[in-house]
Amino acid sequence: MLPRAIVTNAALKPGPWDSRYSMIDAWRGLAAFGVVCHHLLIGSSFNLGHICVMVFFVISGYCIAATSEFCIRNGVGFVGFMLRRVRRIYPPYLYAVLFFLATRMLKRSLGAGNQISSSIIVWIQNFTLTQWVHLLFHPTSFSSENNHLFVSAFWSLNYEEQFYLLMAVLLVLSPKIPIHRSAALLAIPCFIWNLLYPSICYGLFIEYWVHFAIGVLVFYRLCHSMSRSLTQVTDLGLLALAGVSLIVWRAGPTGVRWVYMEWAVVAIFALALILLRRWDAAFKRSIIGKGLCAFGIITYSLYLTHQFNLRPTRFIADKLVQYGVPHFLMIPLQATELVAIAVVFWFFCERPFLNRPRNRSQENTSHQNT
Repeated sequence: MLPRAIVTNAALKPGPWDSRYSMIDAWRGLAAFGVVCHHLLIGSSFNLGHICVMVFFVISGYCIAATSEFCIRNGVGFVGFMLRRVRRIYPPYLYAVLFFLATRMLKRSLGAGNQISSSIIVWIQNFTLTQWVHLLFHPTSFSSENNHLFVSAFWSLNYEEQFYLLMAVLLVLSPKIPIHRSAALLAIPCFIWNLLYPSICYGLFIEYWVHFAIGVLVFYRLCHSMSRSLTQVTDLGLLALAGVSLIVWRAGPTGVRWVYMEWAVVAIFALALILLRRWDAAFKRSIIGKGLCAFGIITYSLYLTHQFNLRPTRFIADKLVQYGVPHFLMIPLQATELVAIAVVFWFFCERPFLNRPRNRSQENTSHQNT
């Protein structure tokens, strides 16, 4: 139950909200943990991991839109924007790749098989996050099926780097065309592409730009002044997308990518972000909110490290069960181990590369400096 004063003040608050949305950090953490659960075979029957990545794309759109607006206000151009994105994303990613290679070399030395590719092209693609190029010639239903990925979970980063590059271009164009307008215009041909190819991936941004652009739309819906009619059109549009997509999703195929499922997820999540915004301050002060926001800090590290540590953490959990730990605790134990690895990785490999806020105002838009 929320304090009555908080509910009243939030409901009557005039004008746009602050760009800093603490609940997003909690959603990031929950989404990352959902991906972990999927790889622990919890929720894999309904593709929980893929659903959680769709949530990530919306959150990414919101956060990068906030960062882009900060760059516009402070005169940061294309180069400055991209340098901050590269600093934030690539060093931890490269550490994760090296971590993966170290575990594969250890596995090979123990006679457990060789999972290290001999292709120099695959190595270059994995160190530059350009594995998506392979899908141009060998499209698949899910991008995670790309056999040029060292770690299949990294597929979403291929799209993220394209999103960042496109947002940097839109940033340059912003004096003539506002970012939210250009992002929406670009979403139109991407929407049509999705309609034509709802179950295939070529590794190009067009396949997930609509999902990302919805996150951008949520940012401007919440944080910029909009006319009442435009606000209503936005909300009704998201509601219509969710409703139609749910209907088509239920009638669609299984076992393949189905864009209507993704649209249903991103539209419902976008509506949830809009509806829950007024309670963000109360959530942030709650015990649950503090815990989930703190967990959200290690989201990227958990995403980067969990998949190729499934087997060793399972081995440790099995040993603990043999020494008397109840068998039903095996999955929680393994999840705890994966989180512990992520915490260590965050401290040594991600924390040093967090972008430092240039001023107080940026602290309200950083969302863990993504």
